Amino acid sequence: MQNILNLTKQLVSIPSWVNGSTNEIKLADFIFDYLKDNSTLRLTKQLVVDGRYNILASNGEDIQTLIIGHTDTVGVDLNDWNTPPTTPVIKAGRLYGRGTTDMKSGLAAMMILACQDNLPDNTGFLFYIDEEYSFLGMKKFIADYGNIIKPSRIISLDGSELEISNGCRGLIEIEIEITGASCHAATPKNGINAINTSITLCQKLEKQIKTSVNIGLIKGGSAPNVVAEKCLFTIDIRPDDQNLTANIVRQRVLDIARELEVTVSRLTINYDFGSWTTPISSIPSLGLPFKNITESGYIDIQLLWEKFNRPICFTIGAGCQKMAHSANEYVEVDKLIELPQMLTDIINNI
Repeated sequence: MQNILNLTKQLVSIPSWVNGSTNEIKLADFIFDYLKDNSTLRLTKQLVVDGRYNILASNGEDIQTLIIGHTDTVGVDLNDWNTPPTTPVIKAGRLYGRGTTDMKSGLAAMMILACQDNLPDNTGFLFYIDEEYSFLGMKKFIADYGNIIKPSRIISLDGSELEISNGCRGLIEIEIEITGASCHAATPKNGINAINTSITLCQKLEKQIKTSVNIGLIKGGSAPNVVAEKCLFTIDIRPDDQNLTANIVRQRVLDIARELEVTVSRLTINYDFGSWTTPISSIPSLGLPFKNITESGYIDIQLLWEKFNRPICFTIGAGCQKMAHSANEYVEVDKLIELPQMLTDIINNI
């Protein structure tokens, strides 16, 4: 059995971002073969799309503890890296490479745990695709298994700093097109600039819903000397209020647009995921610190929490949160080495 450092290196060396030429299949094949050779778990490949698949490994049909991790990573810009992103390098106590933090160190810990003797009965491991893109793997798992299993505990290894996270903010993503009125740039008062108005709309929206509204993409205008008639933009909202939904945001956008005298010519809701919180009091005492979740990103364990009627859910991992999705991504080696024993202690005490 390999140690977690060497296993993480092997996983990092297999590219698993998703584009026209690369995806998670080779990494999933490696994980499947590793579990087949080193564990006694029952293994199932769940085909999702274009040959890409989830892996469910378990030692019982009535899965009570489900441990999860995603096999994909974000892509890379080679110009930003000091070392090749799929050539793991150790420097100054850090292991560098794409996925070291998010989340191949967590996958390695899952694999090592899955191959241990004397796992608690009814323990399952889900290795799933497409978390960084469109959540296809998680959606497929819920569609196929949502009425078959009923886990009472779900642990995601998509965590960091060896700290427990007991919740996350939601994710609302909406694509909006605003139509104003064009005119000559020398007399902007004769028109309504759709670009300027879109920014004003988002500022007003942020004040109303009292959470972050990020304009992640924006496109508009036809020429510098023309007041822009149209503006297409995408906003990202991270609600911590479970009552804030995409439909509520949609209505606020329409109301503000009417106030600003522009037309919403298109509005498409891409994501409408709520927040998740497991009370700290319901998580067994593990002797580990808890993260501040008020500024968290979205974690798709929330979809499982919602589907399975709010079981105990939390995340843990060894990664460095600030390095997720970044060039020169790394995990601290000493934290990585601690993770397998920590995970073993957790599943034996929940």
